[in-house]
Amino acid sequence: MEIKLIKNYYKARGLAWPGQKDALLFYLSEVGELAEAYLAISPVALNDEERQLLSDFAKLGIQADEIVSRVDGWIRNFDRQRKENIAHEVADCNMMLSVFMESFAGRSPDDALRDKMMLKLGKPVDEL
Repeated sequence: MEIKLIKNYYKARGLAWPGQKDALLFYLSEVGELAEAYLAISPVALNDEERQLLSDFAKLGIQADEIVSRVDGWIRNFDRQRKENIAHEVADCNMMLSVFMESFAGRSPDDALRDKMMLKLGKPVDEL
């Protein structure tokens, strides 16, 4: 995801850019929201173990959410009241993973994935 786009969004919303630790916690919070949303709509049959795993992720996401809610410059959206929007939750996860990677290493997850693919394939994936 384009960091410039995300930075413009943060600026327009008046959000502070998080450091790597807070960005990781924001990401974990969003993963919890995605798990919660998926459980809420139940698009496929889940066995007890799968339901429990998603429930655990949702609970841990709430715990991460509680921690990051105390971070200056953070605005709560109350996304947990709109559980059915999987696309928005995936978008939030993608955005926060990109923010974490930018804060952690100054690069995008896409760049890191390209590097990993090149190591495994021996050449850039674009050359295949």
